[in-house]
Amino acid sequence: MEFGRFIAHRGLHGDGVPENSMLAFQKAIDAGLPIELDVRLTKDARVVVHHDKWLSRMCGVDKRINELTYEELKELSLAGTDQHIPLFRDVLKFVDGRVPLLVEIKRGHELGVLERRTDHLLKQYKGRYAVQSFHPLHMLWFKLHSPKTYRGLLVTVADDCEPFENISSHVGAQTYSWWISSPDFISCDIELLSDKVVNYVRKRNKDLFAWTINSEEYYNKAKDVCKTLICEKSPDGFDFTKL
Repeated sequence: MEFGRFIAHRGLHGDGVPENSMLAFQKAIDAGLPIELDVRLTKDARVVVHHDKWLSRMCGVDKRINELTYEELKELSLAGTDQHIPLFRDVLKFVDGRVPLLVEIKRGHELGVLERRTDHLLKQYKGRYAVQSFHPLHMLWFKLHSPKTYRGLLVTVADDCEPFENISSHVGAQTYSWWISSPDFISCDIELLSDKVVNYVRKRNKDLFAWTINSEEYYNKAKDVCKTLICEKSPDGFDFTKL
């Protein structure tokens, strides 16, 4: 699958436009940019688009996504704006194939539940899409149950998450987990991008993405070795849409 050069990380957000909001997705569509977004499950097992497990950063509420129903979640404001956490189903209807989607399957749920619900919604969608996750077993699920889906393994080494997520990120960064999940592409944290990673991916004829490109330094590091760059604007003036 071809995404092109740039993907808008959590939509084209910034300047009062919250990440993973309908407004951020509209701005990405207006710019002709593919969209990266995140999916999670609510307490009543609805698939919503939101990055964080906790609601504190974006909504000012000290609760987890899976502690609230969608009816409760939709009353919350994103970053004090008129935007709200959207249902994944509504996002698919809104985007309607106008740009490709890169869907991150977030961790923190029983294996197969979020994957199955997300895959069901995507199979009814007529646009182009791919899925990715930090956890190799999430991508193994898609390999077994939806083998035609273009899928990627996110690679980082995090130590500031909850214990399970720390462990899974370290596992995902090991090359044996790449064999387990058999991804079509590797989506590498720009901090971990190295000649070793580039050579390993190229030898196995995989595509290489890098994230999050939000500075000139990161752009220069990734531009010549990665097929696709997952980018966002930064307050200090980096604007990938003008590159």
